[in-house]
Amino acid sequence: MSLIEILGGKDKRNMKKSLIVLLLIGVVSFGCKQEQIITQLEVGRSKLLNAGLAMEAVEHLERAEVEEVNKVEPRALLIIAYSHAISTRAAEMFNVETRFQSERDERVGQLGEFEIKKILEILGERHRIQKDAVQVLIDRGAPVVPFVLNNLVKDRNRAAHDDFFTILKGIGGEGVEAILETVSDSATPIAVKVKLIRVVGEIGDATATAGLELLHDSINDEGLQMEVDTALYLLGHPEYKEKIIAGLGDANVVVRRAAAKALVSLNDAPTAKIIEALKDADDTVQMYAAKALQKYPDANGIDNLVAILNSGANPETKQAAMDTLNHYAENGIADGLAGHLIVLLANPEVVYHEDRLRIVQLLKKPALVKQIQEADQYDNLPHKLDVFFREQETNNMVKDTLNELLLILE
Repeated sequence: MSLIEILGGKDKRNMKKSLIVLLLIGVVSFGCKQEQIITQLEVGRSKLLNAGLAMEAVEHLERAEVEEVNKVEPRALLIIAYSHAISTRAAEMFNVETRFQSERDERVGQLGEFEIKKILEILGERHRIQKDAVQVLIDRGAPVVPFVLNNLVKDRNRAAHDDFFTILKGIGGEGVEAILETVSDSATPIAVKVKLIRVVGEIGDATATAGLELLHDSINDEGLQMEVDTALYLLGHPEYKEKIIAGLGDANVVVRRAAAKALVSLNDAPTAKIIEALKDADDTVQMYAAKALQKYPDANGIDNLVAILNSGANPETKQAAMDTLNHYAENGIADGLAGHLIVLLANPEVVYHEDRLRIVQLLKKPALVKQIQEADQYDNLPHKLDVFFREQETNNMVKDTLNELLLILE
């Protein structure tokens, strides 16, 4: 006979099992409670990144900087928190702006490799403190450039790449040499090289001229060479203008794109060439041409701009054409445009409702509404829109927007 049976048999065994289970639950529960301790760093991070509560975040992050063994994250977050509190004027409201500014200025100069990398990582997460984090890195200057370039080349934190180019432009001439070295590196993707060359042109540091000329001679890619020509033009070398204009007719679409993008930067741009570029087989070239014609208005381009609205171009290109047409209408360059658009709207060849919707959205712009209202009564434009609404249009989105226009015209 066993000891358990002597003590009470089956009931005793069940009781023992229950006690063991309760003991295990207690141990697990104690462990969970231990794991659920929330640190000052976690609270500060959440308040700053998730809620944008800079003042509250500073309090927790200052404690975290003392408590944490690894100081990298609290220091990176803290300098952003100081910046956000200053930019939102919360620090001024609580009368701590002077202290926060002093702390920020001192810490910017002390930002090291690991803090810079942490801030770049935070930028990749996309938070409401983006602008403040970007400005911290711009203010740190040249030491940031290698880490930004490394992120771009290795495609890290992709969501923040636009911010990275903003940082490089903000740092300016101090980073040009490193940028050109990266462009020269065969490991750098072509798309990144293109954007980096554009950054050099936008920085506008004349000392980059020699480096760009050497780069032009060392690369074989015609598209990149056109980007370099554009950058050199932006740096004050007008002799490259003719090369850019000639690039609009190049057989290489990459060259045409680079040349078209440069059009908006040209002095005394040849509008006839730009209008011709609106008919390019590549819709990216069309988009840049449409944007250039907003800076260099020419009524001769209206027909080509309208044609883009019912073409196979991408939405961004069509939006660029709409923006330029509206700009023309606002500035009295496009008399009769409203009537032209209404005729196009009713054309059965405009088969996609997205295109008809864009046309109606353009007609709703104040300058076009005014044209409709002031048109010759013989043209009877409101009536034509009403007939189209009642008898032709079948898409609800288009009808709703068109109905809004008709109500405006009543």
